[in-house]
Amino acid sequence: MTEHSADLASTVPPPATSIALRDIPVPDYCDVVIVPTRGVAETDPRVWAEAIFSHENTPLSRRGLRALRDEAVRLFDMVPPPAKEYVTDEVRGSEALIADDDENLRIRIGVALLPGGELLQVTTAVKFLSVRGRLVFAPRRLLHAAAVNTLARRAPATVRRRAIRSGEIPRLGLAGQAARRTIGRVRGAVSR
Repeated sequence: MTEHSADLASTVPPPATSIALRDIPVPDYCDVVIVPTRGVAETDPRVWAEAIFSHENTPLSRRGLRALRDEAVRLFDMVPPPAKEYVTDEVRGSEALIADDDENLRIRIGVALLPGGELLQVTTAVKFLSVRGRLVFAPRRLLHAAAVNTLARRAPATVRRRAIRSGEIPRLGLAGQAARRTIGRVRGAVSR
């Protein structure tokens, strides 16, 4: 090993790990999305996981498509499926784990706040349990990373909105928002 490669090896951080890979060490599908927290100082990974997969964080276009699907199902006198709600199953350190299993798929989603609190990592690991599971996940596979990226990028605004509603941070009037933008302060940081 040369002196340059030894210096490089000492400055490279160790690879990120996730508890999503603990249950599925060799997934059939895996992706990792890392996004900035945009100045939101929330340190609880459970809050981030719930914000990412909450109904209010879903883009309006997707909510509209879901409403159209539900109405189409009702036209045929069928009951639409309930909206899936993801809940955090486990929190270990700075990472929350969501497990979503059925008879065809095992899915683990790890939501971690990386050291320093500036970046959020979402790791998804999927194991196919049947051919049907592979077929069901095939269309999702094409857009999964992009969809998770969109949801994770929207999460800081959702966390900030929830903190304002709960009274953890004060709601600024229009004049306060303009003054804050003028002096260049980070808008609505949540601190605990």
